[in-house]
Amino acid sequence: MVYPRLIPCVLLKNGLIVRSERFETHQVIGNPIQTISRLSSWNVDELFLIDISTEDYHDLRRDDLHVRYQGSSALDVLQEIAKICFMPLSFGGRVRSLEDISRILKAGADKVSLNSAALASPDLVSEAAREFGNQATVVTIDTRRLEDGRYEVFADAGRTATGRDPVDWAREAADLGAGEIVIQAIHRDGSAEGYDIELVSRIVNAVDVPVIALGGAGRYQDFPPAFEAGVSGAAAANIFNFFELSYGMAKKHCTEAGIRLRESKLESAWSPREPKYAPGDASARIEARLEAARTGDFPAARQTRPTQTVSWCTECVYSSLSATPMAFDENGVCMGCKTAAARSEIPAEEWTRREALLKDLLERYKSRDGMRPDCVIAVSGGKDSWFQTHYIKNVLGYNPLLITYNGNNYTDVGWRNLLRMKEVFDVDHIIYSPRVDVLKKLNRLAFKIMGDMNWHAHVGINTVPVRLAVQLGIPLVIWGEHGYMDLCGQFAMTDFPEMSYRYRLEHFGRGYDWNYFLGLEDLETKDLIAWQYPRDQEMFDLDLRGIYLGNYVDWDANQHTQQMVEEYGFEVSPDPFDRTYRRMSNLDDMHENGVHDYLKYVKFGYGRCTDHCCKDIRSGKLSRGQAIELVNHYDPVRPRDLYRWLDYAEMSEEEFDRIADTFRDPRVWWKDADGNWQRTRLEP
Repeated sequence: MVYPRLIPCVLLKNGLIVRSERFETHQVIGNPIQTISRLSSWNVDELFLIDISTEDYHDLRRDDLHVRYQGSSALDVLQEIAKICFMPLSFGGRVRSLEDISRILKAGADKVSLNSAALASPDLVSEAAREFGNQATVVTIDTRRLEDGRYEVFADAGRTATGRDPVDWAREAADLGAGEIVIQAIHRDGSAEGYDIELVSRIVNAVDVPVIALGGAGRYQDFPPAFEAGVSGAAAANIFNFFELSYGMAKKHCTEAGIRLRESKLESAWSPREPKYAPGDASARIEARLEAARTGDFPAARQTRPTQTVSWCTECVYSSLSATPMAFDENGVCMGCKTAAARSEIPAEEWTRREALLKDLLERYKSRDGMRPDCVIAVSGGKDSWFQTHYIKNVLGYNPLLITYNGNNYTDVGWRNLLRMKEVFDVDHIIYSPRVDVLKKLNRLAFKIMGDMNWHAHVGINTVPVRLAVQLGIPLVIWGEHGYMDLCGQFAMTDFPEMSYRYRLEHFGRGYDWNYFLGLEDLETKDLIAWQYPRDQEMFDLDLRGIYLGNYVDWDANQHTQQMVEEYGFEVSPDPFDRTYRRMSNLDDMHENGVHDYLKYVKFGYGRCTDHCCKDIRSGKLSRGQAIELVNHYDPVRPRDLYRWLDYAEMSEEEFDRIADTFRDPRVWWKDADGNWQRTRLEP
């Protein structure tokens, strides 16, 4: 029996996956390797990869990731993807000739999708079918519904109207030899409004070849209507970036709706979830880093001026060379500013609706018999933790369990705030404290491998609460705001993204999971339990959800902090930080605002003061001119806590500087004639 297919679609733009909305807005999700590896481990039916770049240049933007491309063309990226893609792979985007098709198939694709080139030269379809076979020849039809209700085919990524009817073009493409038709609704792209079933049905009824629906799926319940309309495959992009175990959950939804699909296992022996690192990779990378530090031979040190330029958002002070996955619109406005503006326009009744959604979730997952807490709240003891607990316990009336990862770097005031939460809110609280000797080893290793000693904290904070929630049988974990959504507008406010393994590995771990450190400084599996995520099957069976409170509550960190101070006695830092003007953030880790942040400055040319300024510009508390003065004052400051960390990690200051310098990005740093570091910076 040939089962209909559920097909994840990955949109590639200049080397990174993007979230798309009506072909106009593109927000960077991350790199394709981690996502496609995850899809491979789920044994998905098929993958559709579309390169929507306007130029054939692909770049991961960062040097501290485990993933690296050998080359910068789409074919280079495709070859890397083919190594970890264990399902049928279709590739589309800027395919213009038989030679292009040949190169794409040789690079690892099983099918090639033609779009604008086929509209311009329909014979290309028949020639491709003759040369490579119907099964390898796909035609994608980008269609927009017009105001008068008619449908029209568009070319050039939705920019050029063709005057053609999609049904006529689908019939012609099939007659020319296309083995499959992908019908994409531009007007539903990224809308989460579901597929345009009328359009899909017209195409299905017009041709005898398989039809794939694309555009509009935003919830699992959007898939069954497409299958019921007769498609051979339902494809979707954004939704598979939003939720944990999204593919398995989507198939479960379809099965429950009576749609028979091929069974897909959650765990694959051929493509395990944790990355399979090449033997010796870690030792080789560390040795290469130390050799560059000894010799002073690395990209930024070799140039007198950057060959590539950076630009800045025209509204805030973020640059295009950002530690966060940043994108800009055609007017130079960053997605962080656009998302903040969209958030500010959400009316009160929508926040009321969102609160009702949150209550529904809490009611669905709460303990029925009182034998366990209703939910887990992941807390560091900071201002957001206090607000989360206040809201869930004292406003909504549920019984949370607080869980904390203790990275051994608390400030005095941060530690006091953490310990007081149990009494202030009358809740149970688990504090998980890994061994200090293990933490010291991870500090040293992560600094040398990725230029960030706080890998243990980023991954630990996002692992321990999930792991303990599974062990205790608590299916709902609540986090504060979604960091990247707030900083760089990674998602839209309508997406409701949730915590996932892929997000943890890619953005908090930079592609380095716990097993990367095995054997280094004699670390064993038993030493790294705090960083081991629960198995997929365990999370699936529990129906585990990791939600962000910021999706349901009008989030204003400044206002919330003031409220926590006045109502509960939350303490802000009595002393100013070296590298930012705020005193209420990152009290749980003295290095977050200090040497950890200084390393971000060394890498990208900016620090946490920039983060804080961007937030305060968007909330109307700072002008852009005031922000530029602040970031140019605070971002370069060398913090005093560096010396605590050097003593803690048993490293000399000279060794620290030599290794840190190797992470300087050549797009922003260079050495002048006297051998001093210079950077491109934002001027008033």
